[in-house]
Amino acid sequence: MAGFNRRFAPLAKQMKSAFNSRTEPLVAHYRVNAGYLPPEHWTQDPAIGGGRIIGEACHFIDFLTFLVGENPTSVNADVLEDQGKYNQDNVIMCFSYPDGSIGTVTYLANGDRSYSKERIEVFCGGRIAVLEDFRTLEMVYKGKVWRSKTSQDKGHQAAWQAFLSALRSNSQPPIPYNQLLGTTQASFAVCESLRTGKPADIK
Repeated sequence: MAGFNRRFAPLAKQMKSAFNSRTEPLVAHYRVNAGYLPPEHWTQDPAIGGGRIIGEACHFIDFLTFLVGENPTSVNADVLEDQGKYNQDNVIMCFSYPDGSIGTVTYLANGDRSYSKERIEVFCGGRIAVLEDFRTLEMVYKGKVWRSKTSQDKGHQAAWQAFLSALRSNSQPPIPYNQLLGTTQASFAVCESLRTGKPADIK
């Protein structure tokens, strides 16, 4: 079990359920207003924090996998010039999936932290779902709008409960092992794409 908690959030489950019966690929966009961290911060140290892609963006990559239901097969990543201030942490990652779905993560360190941190938009089969900072979910279908609102819940407690339940019942892991591995490989592939300036296959 790894701490990819967002897939366990109540509104995340509700969002995914809106597309469970889809018969075509989806497009998902995950925008992260991560905020600035200085280069000397521990998360920026490859030996300790792994850098912000491996250390934090993996959570958002996993969430796309959760929505699609499959691991990505390739990624093309692009980064803003750092200009001596940033550390390759203004990045757009575009993932391709086996069923033809496309997912993007826009991870930004150059914004204002007072604005919402996370926004996910999904488009598929005439439906739209928008999850804002794990506080509100808006779904649009056939001209009608449904809204759900809660206090912010990113699924931390539910993830632990799912983990303990799996241990006690000796059942399947809460996150399939192949998805845990796929998210890790995808994170490494983003770094490879940034290094080479070319799309990277995810193996």
